[in-house]
Order: sequence, then C-alpha cells, then structure tokens
Amino acid sequence: MHPVRVALIGVGAIGASHAAILLSSPLAELVVACDTDPNAADRLPPGVPLVSSYSELFDTPNLEAVFICTPQAAHRLPTELALARQLAVFCEKPIAHDLFDADAMISAARDTGGLLAIGHTLRFDPDYISVHQAVSNGELGTIISIACRRNIPDYEGRMIAGRTTLANEVLIHDIDVVRWLAGDIERIFGESSSQGIIGPGLTEAVVATMRLASGGVVTLESNWVMQSETGPQSDFRLSVVGTLGTASIDFFQGPVSVFANRPRFPLNGWLADVYGTSVGTLRTEVEHFLRCVRGENTWPISLSDARAALAGAIALDASIRLAQPVTLSDIS
Repeated sequence: MHPVRVALIGVGAIGASHAAILLSSPLAELVVACDTDPNAADRLPPGVPLVSSYSELFDTPNLEAVFICTPQAAHRLPTELALARQLAVFCEKPIAHDLFDADAMISAARDTGGLLAIGHTLRFDPDYISVHQAVSNGELGTIISIACRRNIPDYEGRMIAGRTTLANEVLIHDIDVVRWLAGDIERIFGESSSQGIIGPGLTEAVVATMRLASGGVVTLESNWVMQSETGPQSDFRLSVVGTLGTASIDFFQGPVSVFANRPRFPLNGWLADVYGTSVGTLRTEVEHFLRCVRGENTWPISLSDARAALAGAIALDASIRLAQPVTLSDIS
C-alpha cells in the first residue's frame, strides 16, 4: 500500500503518541504538524515541520488525511476545513465537546461525502473484541448487568480536569463499550466527589448507574486521582453477566510487574516501543484508518455511535449537576 500523506493537528500527549506511530508505520508519511505551542516541536519526531495555523497546514501540497488530536472543544473547525478540502479525517474521541458541534461535524461528513472516523480505541482492543464476540455469538445469553471501572493517574487529572469532565474524557470509553455490547441507554444517574486533590472545585471521581433499553443495568466508576507514585497508575475493568455466562477484563496490574525502588505495572497493550517501533492497540487503530483511506477497510464505529456515546457522557454530567436521573431522550 502506498503511504498516506498525513497531517497532524494537536501535539499534546495523545498527538505525540500518534506522531510516533505515523512515523514508524509504513502505511503513513507524516508530512506536517500544527500546534500553537512552539514547544510542541520537542514532542515531534525529528524532521517533521511544525506550523502554527490551519492555513499553513492546509497549504501543504498533496495532503490526503488529517489526524485531529486537539482538545475536544477544538475538534469541529479543523474537521470542517479538512472535509471541505476532500481530506480524510481521523478525530480523537469524543467526537466533540457538545452535540451542537457533533451534529455540525456529522453534517459536514455527509455533505462532502468524506471519511470522518472517530477514534474510540477500545473498539480495536483484542480483549474488548473478544468480549463483544462472546456477546454477539450468544454465548452469554441475555445481558443482565455490566460493571465498568476506568481509573487513571493523578497527573492526567491535574493536566486536563479544568477543560473537560470525567464523563466526556474518560467514561465515554465505557459508555461506548456498553452500547456496543448491549444496545441503547435509557437513563443514567451519577454522583461525583471533589476533595481538592487535583485542584479546588474540580471533580475527581464519578460513580453512576445506567438503565439499558433492553432492561439490563450498568454501573460505572471512574477517577483521575490514582496516586502515580504507588505503582499501579491505572485500573481498568469490565464485567459482563448474562443469563448463560459471564465475561470479564482486568487491567489493574497487567501481565508485567516490576518491583524496584517503586513498583510499576506497565500496560504495554495500548502503546509500547519495541526497538523504535510503536506497537499496540493505538497503532492497530491508526493503521486501520489508513487502510480505510485507501479503500481497503471500513471504519467500524458509525458517526451515530460516536454521537450516542457523547450524548451518554453529557447525560451523566447533567445528572450530576441536577442530582437526579436523566433520560437519554431528553439529551439527544
């Protein structure tokens, strides 16, 4: 396959990870990146030019695709600009910060006929795919309950808590997985905790329950205050109970344990460096998109799925704010 000429917009933590993958992949040629932070150049592979405006980026000749890794509230404009230029677009989850922007992006993709792919990474994780296959094959029977946990380290909370929410940034992964496994969400009720760990007035933990349209129930739990100095920095778990069986995933420690001055438990399945090559689920997702650009694959997450996951996150935030259950039909 001839490499896809790619531009990258947003060179923060996730953007830098995408840059490393695009550089090492034979399916891509990373030709330019855009960020308003001049220090972003330090997070790019050597030789990748950095520009500070969309106009400079889109002036790059023979672009074919754009990776959008900006904060959520800045997804819409570069998406619309890229689609108007007939460029394929990969946009990190969530699709947008609110449904107004999400609908505008979906309309732009429909009106231009362009490819807009939203990056819900767990759809490419072999473990989550195994659980989905078990559900789809009927091995578990009718889904009775699902339990999800997604806790991330405190340094991530300090970095992003002021510009987004736990529901929109973190739990949206699990909201999408729940819909993928068990269908539409009917209503949701959430509670939050704020104890000043990562900053005054910032939400640090969320727990929620959901009622599915199928009659099943779901629990969600998330925080971004796991103490990064204690060893385990993340705690990701999934449990699915059906009338015929169960399935579960546990990424609390993972298969690797290192005990030295400070214990650590690397989670290499998402992204790891192997002799200068980026491997893992994120690379699988990126290269699947690049094959979609060449017409060799189709994107497995519909724009309506991406929108529904965002609606679920918005409903959870509304429930916390209102201190009462919220019905998804009132949000969507």
